[in-house]
Amino acid sequence: MAPAKIVPYDVFIIGAGLSGLSSLYHIRKRFPSWTVRVVESAPSVGGTWYWNCYPGARFDSESISYHLFCDKELLQEWEWSEAFASQKEILRYVERFAEKNELHSDIQFNTTIKSAHWLDDEGIWLFMDSDGVEYRARFLISCLGLLSNPSVPKIPNIENFAGEAFHTSRFPKDFVLSRDLKGKRVGVIGTGSTGIQTCTAVAQEPSIESLTVFQRTAQWAAPLRNYKISKEQMQGYKKTYDTIKQQCADSPQGFLYSPDPRKSLEVTEEERLALWDRLWEEPGFGKWMSVFSDTYVDHKANKLYSDYVAAKIRARVNDPTIADKLIPKNHGIGTRRLPLESGYFEIYNKPNVHLVDLKETPLETVSGKKMITSDGKEHELDVLIFATGFDAITGSFVRVDWTSKSGRPLIGTSTTEKGKRAIWLDHRPSTNMGILVHDMPNMFMILGPHQPFGNIPRSIEHAVQVTMDLLEHCKEHGYTRVESTKKACDQWGEHVLECGRGLLSNEVDSWSTGVNTNVEGKSQRFVAKYSGSVPEYRKRCEENKTKDWQGIVFK
Repeated sequence: MAPAKIVPYDVFIIGAGLSGLSSLYHIRKRFPSWTVRVVESAPSVGGTWYWNCYPGARFDSESISYHLFCDKELLQEWEWSEAFASQKEILRYVERFAEKNELHSDIQFNTTIKSAHWLDDEGIWLFMDSDGVEYRARFLISCLGLLSNPSVPKIPNIENFAGEAFHTSRFPKDFVLSRDLKGKRVGVIGTGSTGIQTCTAVAQEPSIESLTVFQRTAQWAAPLRNYKISKEQMQGYKKTYDTIKQQCADSPQGFLYSPDPRKSLEVTEEERLALWDRLWEEPGFGKWMSVFSDTYVDHKANKLYSDYVAAKIRARVNDPTIADKLIPKNHGIGTRRLPLESGYFEIYNKPNVHLVDLKETPLETVSGKKMITSDGKEHELDVLIFATGFDAITGSFVRVDWTSKSGRPLIGTSTTEKGKRAIWLDHRPSTNMGILVHDMPNMFMILGPHQPFGNIPRSIEHAVQVTMDLLEHCKEHGYTRVESTKKACDQWGEHVLECGRGLLSNEVDSWSTGVNTNVEGKSQRFVAKYSGSVPEYRKRCEENKTKDWQGIVFK
């Protein structure tokens, strides 16, 4: 007997984080007769907030601006307890969104997609998961996540470390800091946002024996100043969500902040200090986003603000030598995403916290429980935590074997896979609006390359709306295929490059400029994200729609 033919879904969504849930929610609302399937590698919803349950994990953007505005009923129901919510509270919100909207019936958990091939004769995508099960679908919405593919440093023999080892995105779900680290010597590699949160939480746990922080690159960081939200405050927020939504839409990066229109080099020193002092004492990202308008385009202006923050750091660390090591020398403040912290610099005043500067003494090898640096020193540990981030943006797509319309892989190196040149050669993306890719019909990306990566839920909801508008256009006109032209992708790439010209951030190695020394092929900078403002991005997408989607071919 011939095997039963697989009936294609109308829409196939990979990922059940906020992107996937938002996509499913809107598919249900706008196309109620369509069949849809979401597959998720985790056993539950949440994406980033399911996996990243490391000690100290929390928002560094305001809770009241982070959720999905599409479900207004849930906004009136939900009570945030802190201005910057913890991972557990964020995950409860995501779970409640899925539960309230009865989304679980269309989600398949514990399923990892290994390949996605476009079958041009049939006009559908063919997927295969890690168990060999096949799925077919007319349209694909990729919600793989901006930061979902963990990155581990290249240290000889690191895989042979004899103690316990965790990446921050794969922490044990039942982990209890006071129990599982009691009396132990802990090491943390990495001092980005995640590393700073992890180190602070671990160092403040009185039961540990010691903490050794292996710093690869010093990072600028500023006080979070978290606080509890009272019932009365929460009621006030619920009445102003429309205003909060609009404020995010109007701001350059989708947050509740906009830069001071003045230039730091055109005001007096007293005026500069007055603004910086005020922002420093306030909660949140104002210390990054509400500074003078020339701070991130003028080296002199950036140096002034960097010196101000460096003085703040020195005042918090007792040992001047340690303080100097904690102050970045290779980039100015704000040219990388600014971590917000709650007592991070003070941990180095503790006698059982040790800083190892890997620029001075790199890690050379691992022997048993010993991390051995180039000066011959042996750092013996019981637990090693990798706070080393992710193969970001394009890295989320690496785990899937893609085949395009012309048989090309999506991502590859100059050696070429499948005998054909990759569409994103050496990880360098080419997109239209950050949502469509030439030669990949019927594929839409949420949080793909060349989209704004400021306030993530705001970026998600807009990308989902553009995707829904494209699908609506297909439905209204009876189209079964949608694909960007190469010319339109090239033009969008030129626009993205133009947006980034003059920004100091594009002179710095970071995940947002495509650099990750832990990943082969990611040693050179390229423009990975949309560097223009959120309003400009939305305007461009809307203009594309009003011009009947120029540069996009429908069939």
